[in-house]
Parts: sequence; structure tokens; C-alpha cells
Amino acid sequence: MLEFFLSGHDLTLVLLAAAVCLVSTYACVGLMRHAQQAKGRMRLIWNGVSALAVGLGIWGTHFIAMLAFRPGITLAYDVPLTALSLLIAILVCGGGIALAVHSGKLIDRVLGGATVGVGISVMHYTGIAAVMLEGDIVWDSGIVALSILGGMVLSALAFAVTTRSGWRSSALAATLLAIAICTLHFTSMSGADFSNCLPMQGATEIDSLMLSILVAMTSLLVLAAAIGSIVLDEADRRRTAKEMARRAADAQRVAEANERLNLALTHMGQGLALFDGDGRLLLHNERLPALLGLGQTNIVGVTLVEILKRTFSALSDEPEEASRRAADLAEEYTDMIQRGGGELVQLLGDDRALRIRHSPAAEGAWITTVEDISESRRNAAAIAHLAHHDSLTGLPNRARFISMLDGALGNLQTDEAEKLAVIAIDLNRFKDINDSCGHAAGDHVLRVVSERLKNDLKDGEIVARIGGDEFAAIKPFTTMTALRDFLTRIEAALSGRVTYGTTVLNVSGSVGVAIAPDDGLDRSKLLNNADLALYRAKDDPDQRICYYEQEMDEAARERRAIAKDLWTAIDTNAFHLAYQVQKSVVTGETTGYEVLLRWNRPGHGPVSPAEFIPIAEECGAIGSIGAWVLANACREAALWPEPHKIAVNVSGLQLSQTGLPDLVRMVLDETGLAPERLELEVTETAIISDRKRALAVLNEIKQMGVSIAIDDFGTGYSSLDTLRSFPFDKIKLDRSFMAEVENDDQAKAIVRAILALGKSLSVPVLAEGVETSEQLEVLRVEGCTEAQGFLLGRPAPLVWDEKAQKTA
Repeated sequence: MLEFFLSGHDLTLVLLAAAVCLVSTYACVGLMRHAQQAKGRMRLIWNGVSALAVGLGIWGTHFIAMLAFRPGITLAYDVPLTALSLLIAILVCGGGIALAVHSGKLIDRVLGGATVGVGISVMHYTGIAAVMLEGDIVWDSGIVALSILGGMVLSALAFAVTTRSGWRSSALAATLLAIAICTLHFTSMSGADFSNCLPMQGATEIDSLMLSILVAMTSLLVLAAAIGSIVLDEADRRRTAKEMARRAADAQRVAEANERLNLALTHMGQGLALFDGDGRLLLHNERLPALLGLGQTNIVGVTLVEILKRTFSALSDEPEEASRRAADLAEEYTDMIQRGGGELVQLLGDDRALRIRHSPAAEGAWITTVEDISESRRNAAAIAHLAHHDSLTGLPNRARFISMLDGALGNLQTDEAEKLAVIAIDLNRFKDINDSCGHAAGDHVLRVVSERLKNDLKDGEIVARIGGDEFAAIKPFTTMTALRDFLTRIEAALSGRVTYGTTVLNVSGSVGVAIAPDDGLDRSKLLNNADLALYRAKDDPDQRICYYEQEMDEAARERRAIAKDLWTAIDTNAFHLAYQVQKSVVTGETTGYEVLLRWNRPGHGPVSPAEFIPIAEECGAIGSIGAWVLANACREAALWPEPHKIAVNVSGLQLSQTGLPDLVRMVLDETGLAPERLELEVTETAIISDRKRALAVLNEIKQMGVSIAIDDFGTGYSSLDTLRSFPFDKIKLDRSFMAEVENDDQAKAIVRAILALGKSLSVPVLAEGVETSEQLEVLRVEGCTEAQGFLLGRPAPLVWDEKAQKTA
């Protein structure tokens, strides 16, 4: 079959024609796709380019194929008809391409392809007609019809395939279109009979190969130019697309930035406004009208003065007053803007404050920000209040009181007729309330007392909480009557009952007063003098208010001197011990000795423990003194020939130290004293100050075998709960009851009750302060176990001889 179609053809030129055909058809498909992507005028231009390139390629294929044809005679060509065939190829194929490209539908692609097939056929047969021969070519009409139909069908299929994308569909479409061209040509030529034709006179043999190569190169150059233009245009299109994409991206970023900006402006806490040079509002965010109390009113284009007027009107100002305030404030704002801008705080009548900042812009315009600082100002005020006031009671704190005292002293120096009372206030036994009822109850008492003090204040009077249960007050006065009135009100506020839940607490206080300028003008001096007066008031239960006196300074200096000498006595081992015997009331036998501390103060002689022990507790020397007493008493008792028990007093401060059990254990180990020979005496007051810790310490000591006695029972709390909470080994009846037991039935009843209590708890009772035989007889009758006092033996150092014990 192939030999039938190719018979009479130069195979080399046929292959060249096929190559030109395939390149031209692939260019045709590429040009079609490019034209389809173009828009408007560019689509028309690319349609023309594609028609020119494809028409030329198809015509070149036909021409080279005709040159490859060898009918056995020399062929010559009519130039006008040959040119016409090229024009037909360009125009008709261009029309088919345009039909296919401008619609894109499958039916239009098929019709466009068929039109291209028609154009190929017309171009082919017009080109055959351009052959100059003597005689006529005889055609087989069936073959001619088949060639035309085959070209149309294959071209329609080729264009239908172009509806798909991708290089594979492009290659398939180009191949089908090339087959359509070749099929039409070779089928047509197989139906042509040149036997009756002779060459034209004067026609010469054409160098078919060279001419074919020239036509092919021309066609390929045109096609290459077309394809190159496609490539360049595609590159330009891609650059354009990239630039458009970049611009679109920039535009998108700008749009997103604008959106974010709008979102930020909408949700920003500040109001934002832009005014032009004439003072009219150009734009603002939603927050601005809300801050100005204007709701959702549209205020764009409104002048600054009018905006301010509406704002003041919204604050219920009268129209005239609103206009006046708006004009004044607008003038102030304008001056500020002209000076380069700035900020100020605008107070509004509804307890609000706005921070307003003006920033000049170009051409007289300016930007205004408005921020509501009402809450921050309230917070700052609250913080400032907390910094200068007590959080529990709301009273001024120490720092605030000192500041006000300094101010009052400054005013005092300019007014010679006025005096100033500096008052120290302290609640009595407040620690007992905390210990027995809890700190919540103590806080409640402080709040109630503080409220009473505040409610009774008059102009110029100040009360502050200094710390804990300590208060201080200032009272400017010109007459003592005014001062006494103030002190009476303070005393009334401190006294009385305070109800906490179901508990009723009795509250009282002590007051110390120093007066300026009589008692000094220095702040520290006045406060110290008021404290000295307060200490005197606390020491005297019958005197709740005490004024400073010069003697108080002397007493304070004496206490400081004693404290100094106490530390020296510790360093020089200047203390010594005395022992007071304890005996059985029934048998009179010695049961033990109470250890008593003695101190001869250099230059002053013997000092009573009742005087120096409280000072030792204040200055912190009691711990060292207590350890010295315990160690020396145990060391001496360990050397006695008789195994009598010794009783050593323990202070409340010692009992509060968790190291006390370790001290007792170390002393017993070092001295060799048997634990059962040691008895520690503690007061109920020492226990109640920190009940839980004190009982834990006593339990640990008792587990060593050391006895524990409760001292001075019958005074202070005398709580049965204390006796129940710890297994005491002895109850010591306070000496105050023995002084009146002979003549006072009530005292005797108390002694009898305490003795009965001891029996019920199976705890022996020792009575202190027995000085007469009658007192001892009462104890014997009432069933007391042991006694101690001057009647039985005075405190003294112990001296043992080989036969008997005695005191010296």
C-alpha cells in the first residue's frame, strides 16, 4: 500500500516534506494554544501569526512533495497560481484556527479542524493547477474525493484532541494533522494520470533537491521565527504574569495590612482622630465617639469645637456652659498643637479621666489620640492608699503617720500658742486573744477598735496603726481640756466588749502621752517619750493613761545600764546560786530544794531577780543566764551526799526555744545528775504564749525522766484545760494566797479548792511563801503535800559536812 502511494516520488524529498509537515503541524497546535490563552487584540494578532506560520508550513510541505514527484516529465510552475495556493493555505487555515480558538467547544474545534482540512485540500489542488503542462491531467474522482474527505476527517480529529492539555495531547494532535496533510497529498497524487501531458516548451529541469532544501529551510525559518515569537511571548507573558502576581501579592499584602490596620483601629483601646488644617475631623476609629460619650454618632467633618461641645453636653452641661468650655479647651488644644503638640489629662464630670495627645502633621493637620485612664488612676490611687494605709484597718500606717507627724511639728513651730500631743496606744493582753481564740479573732478586734477610733475623730486629730496591736495618735491643742477630751474618747474606743461569733471578748488598752514642745520637738524623742509613758501605763493596772515624766527617761536609762551589766556578768561568771528547802508538810522531811539565782551588781550590791530577770528577757540575756543556772545547779547537786531533788525555773522565752530539751539532755550527761532528781518549774503564762510548741517541748523533757511542775498556780489564767493538757508532776500554789490564808476565808477557800483539785488529779501540791506556824497548820489540815518558805528555811548557798547538811 505504501509503495502504491509513494510510487513516482523521490524518497529523500518525501522525508524532508514529512519533517517540514510535522514541524508545521506541531507549531500549529502550539500557536493555537497560545492564541487561546491570549486576550482581546493579542488573540487576533496571534491568530494571524499562527495562520501565516501554519499556512506557510503546509504550503512548504506540499511544494516539497510536488518537487519529490517524478511523473517522468519536466515540471514547471505558474508563479501567480503558486502564490495563490500559499494565500489560500494561510487564509482558510487561519479561519479554521480562529473558529477553534475563539470558542473552545468540542464542536467548534471539530468544525475548525474540518475547515483546516478544506484549506489543505484547496491549497493542494490549486498548487497542482499551477503545474505548467502541455495536455490535461486525468483525475480519479473517487480518489480525489477520498483525499479531501480524509484530510477533513483527520484534521477534525487533530483539532478535537487539542481540547486536552499536556504535551502528549499536543504531540498527538500534531501527528494527526501531519497525517491529514500527507494523506491528502499522496492519496491525491495516486489518483492523477500524467500520461497525456507533455512539458511546456522551454521548461528546464529543476534541481529538485536544492529547491526543496531551500523551500524547507525558508519554511522552517518562518516556523522557527513563529515558534521563537511564541517562546519570547510566552516568556514575556510569564514575566507579565509574574509581575502581575507580584503586584497582586503586594496588593494583597496592602489589603491585608489595611484590614489589620482597620481591625487594630476598631479594637484598639485608644480613640484615634485625624483633623485637617481647618480643625475638621477627617477620619476616626469607633473607639473615639464612645470615649467622648457620643455613642455611634457620625462626627466626620465636624469641627473640634463642635465635638467638644457635644461631649460636654453629653455630660449634662447646660448649652451655654458646654459652649464656653468647648471654646476654651479648643483654644488650649490649638495653642498646644502650634507649639509642637503634647499631651494633657482631661477630667470629666462623670469621674472619668482621659489622656489626650496631639501630634502635628503636614499642612496644619494633626493626629489626636484619646485614652481612658480612669481605671489606671483609680488603681494608682488605690496603690498609693495601700502604700500609706494599713490594709487591715484602713488607718494610716507608720510611714504615713511619720509624715503627718513631721508636718504637724513643722506647723507647731510657727504657732507658739499651740501644742501637740503625740500618743502611743497599745491593746492589753492582745496576744492572749490571738493565742486563745485565733488570729482571725485578733484581726476582728483590731478592725472593731480601729473603727471606733476613726468614728470619734475630730478635725486635726489623727490615729494610725503602727503595727500589731500598736496604734499612735496626734492631737494639736491649745487647752488641756481639749486634750483630755481626746484621750477620753480614745479610752472609750479601747474599752468594752467585742463580739466575735459566739465569743465575747473584753478589750482594754493603755495610753502614753508626750507633749511638744514641753517634752521635746524632735520626732524620735517624742515617740520614745510616748512609749516610755505607755510602758508605765501598762505596768500600772489602775492607770490606763500616763503622761511622760522626766523620771521615765531615768528609769529607761537605768534599765539599759542593767542590761549592759547583765551581759558583763555572763562573761565574768558573776552570778551565784542559792537554795530554798522544800519539806513534807506531814513529816517535815526535806523533799528537795528550789534553785534561786543571785547577782551582786558591781557598785550597786545585790539586785532582786524580780528586777533584773524581766530586763534579761528584754535584752535577750535570759537564754544564756538560764543555761548557766541549769548547768551549775545540776553540777552542784550531783556532788551532794543526799539525793535530794532540785527545782529550776524556766522562763517563757526558754520554753519557746526548741533547743531546750537538747540543753537539758547535755547538762544531765555532763554533770551525771540523775534525771529524776531534776524538776523544771514553768508558769502557765509561759505555756499559753505558744501552747502547742511549749507542750511539745515539755513532753520531750518529761520523757527523759525529768519532773515538770506548774508554778505560781492560782494567779493568771489558772486554766483547768492547761492541767488536763499535760501530766504535770507538781502544782505550786502561789505565795500570795499564804499571806491571807489565816484571816481571809476567801483565800482559805481558794487554797482548799486548789488542794482538792490536786487530789482529784493525783498531782501533789506545794505551797510557797509559808512564813508562820499557823499557815503551816492550815496546810496540814487541808492536806497539802509540801511547803516552802521562810518558816522552813531561807534561800542560801548549801554547805555539806561529813555528818549532816546545813545552810550557811
